[in-house]
Parts: sequence; C-alpha cells; structure tokens
Amino acid sequence: MFPLEQHTIFLTLAGSQAHGTARDGSDVDLRGVCIAPLPIRLSLFRAFEQYEGALPELLAETVIPRMAGHPTASRALEVKTECVIFDIAKFVRLCAAANPNALEILFADKRDWVFATPVWQRLYDERRRFLTKKVQQTFHGYAMAQLKKIKTHRSWLLNPPTKKPYREDFGLPVAGGTLSRDDQNRIEQSIADKIRGYGIDNIDMPKTTRIAVHERLEAFYRDSLSATGDDLDERMRAIATNGLHLPPDVASALNSEKKYRAAMKHWDSYQTWKTHRNPTRAELERQHGYDTKHAMHLIRLMRMGLEVLETTDLPVRRDDADDLSAIRDGAMGFDELLAAATGLQKSMEKAVAMTSLPADVDPDGVDDLLLALLQDGTS
Repeated sequence: MFPLEQHTIFLTLAGSQAHGTARDGSDVDLRGVCIAPLPIRLSLFRAFEQYEGALPELLAETVIPRMAGHPTASRALEVKTECVIFDIAKFVRLCAAANPNALEILFADKRDWVFATPVWQRLYDERRRFLTKKVQQTFHGYAMAQLKKIKTHRSWLLNPPTKKPYREDFGLPVAGGTLSRDDQNRIEQSIADKIRGYGIDNIDMPKTTRIAVHERLEAFYRDSLSATGDDLDERMRAIATNGLHLPPDVASALNSEKKYRAAMKHWDSYQTWKTHRNPTRAELERQHGYDTKHAMHLIRLMRMGLEVLETTDLPVRRDDADDLSAIRDGAMGFDELLAAATGLQKSMEKAVAMTSLPADVDPDGVDDLLLALLQDGTS
C-alpha cells in the first residue's frame, strides 16, 4: 500500500448526505479518487484498484474540519467515517460504463466536496463526456436490483420458509446423486452453451445495439413460448435440454438437482437475512409491509436515470429529497411503488429514443483524457 493522503485527488460526501435525504443517525460515507504511484501502477504483483475502510488519519485531518460546516454531515462527526477511494483508471472505466455509483461521484454537488485538487477539477470539467444512452440500462438495472430485494424480503415477511429443503423432497437420493458432480457440471455447461447459442453474445456489435437486440429477442421468446419473465429461463432450459437429446431420466435428475440447489440457496439466504437483519430496516418492513428504504433508492435511481436522458445532466443533490424521504417513511404502498416503477421505466424507454446523448463514450477521447490526468497527477 502507499500513502493515500499524498495521492488522493478528490473526496466527496456520498449516499444520503449527498442526496439531501440524511437524517439523525445517518452514516457518513466518503467516496473519492486517487492516482496510484507509477511503481504500483506498473507492478505485476502490487495491483491497486480501490481502498475501502476507515478514513486515513492524515486525510481526516483535512477532511473533518470541512465536514464540520456541512448542514447534515456535521451532525454525525462522531460516527465512524468509512470511505472508498478508487484509482483513477478504474474510476474512469466505471464512468465510461455508465456505472451509477461512479457517475454520482463524478457529478457530486460542489457543496458536498470535502477535498479536491486541480487534477480532479480537470476531470470534473469533462464530466458530461461520460453521459451516454447507457444510463438507461445501468440506472434501471440498479433500480431493479433494489426491487428484487424488496420482493424477496416481502415474500419472506408474508410467507417465510418453514423448513429446510432436503434432497428427498425433490425425489433425489439422500446420499449422492444419480449423476456424478463432474457429469452434472459437464451437462449443465452443454445446456448453458446451447442457450447461449440461441442468443447474440458471440456476435460483434456495439453494446447499445446488443442490448436493444437482446430485449427484442427476449420479448419474442416470451411471446412465442407464452412465458412470463419468471419462467422464461425454465422454458429456454427445457428447449435446450431437448435439443441436446438427453435421456428423460438424466434430464429429470438434472432439473431436480437444480431445483434442490435453488431451494437450498433460498433457505440459506433467508436464514442469513433473519439472523443479520438490520433492526431499523426490520421496523420499516413491519410498519409498511416492505423495505421502504430500498423503495426510496429504487425511485431515486430511476428518476436520476430519466433526468440524465432528458436534461443531459445528473443532479446528485436532489430537489425531490423531501418526496424521497416521504417514500422512505411509507408514503407509497407496495402496489403504488410497483406502478411508479413501471411508469418510470416506460418514461426512460421513451426518453432514450429522443435524447441527444451519444450511444457510447468516445473511447479515444476518454483514453486521451485519462493519459493527460495521469501525466498531471504524477508529474
């Protein structure tokens, strides 16, 4: 490791402190960027991509006094401050891929900056070159991850698993299986390859085109197979299995093994959630029937993605902070949340077709910018 305080070019408040939704007891998270020294950057054995942990002491001496003047972070200075600091190469790569977390750092409101250098200012001045149509996929994807958590936890609240699954519940032998693990893995790989062959993964095309074609193919498969999103994978697996001409008993055993492993994974996840459940989140779920903090993040992410497409800017400090806080406090019922998410998804689909944003970043331009930043930061 190297002295981060000598190589950090930027630190900003993140999370609720940056969104304007912080309240008493909210964590203080810092996110930043550094330029790893050249010997580390070129080393075959000491690669560095990011630091995660407590705020380094020497950085704290600079940062804490500045946080003391912040309207919300100043109320939480006694809370242990955690930070993530990315090496600039990884950070720029994430921004170019429209990673929502990275873009939030890049577009952080200047009122939330706690440390910045001229090298950072140069990158900040070029921030809009990283806004592309890809935000429709990335922000929506992150939002759907929140929705998946909401639905999973809600199912555990309303209908918790009552017993651990056992192999015999799926018609499998108690000790071992009808197929060796090697045979299972080999056949599963063949099934996966067969399904992949139905797609476009091995066809060279721009990423945005790939995403659009994939969505149309998926819609075609759903319609032609009369499958919903939940059982499309199972229907595709059945087609691939049939295409490999597997004996019926082998196909049946494989499917039973797969269902058993999925049930065990679900059971283990439930046990982990129940054991390590955050008391505050548990109370939100008890009061409102679902995790409203996840709901707040879901709506925020989709609104931010939509705003990027419509305005070609990314406001991290939220004008709708009061509304988001109300969602966290249960202003939306579960069905209302689902309807809002569906509406925002449709709005994003319309906006991406009309936006002036490019499909992707200019790779040569981004490379040139990164090289210039590295030269400035290591000179």
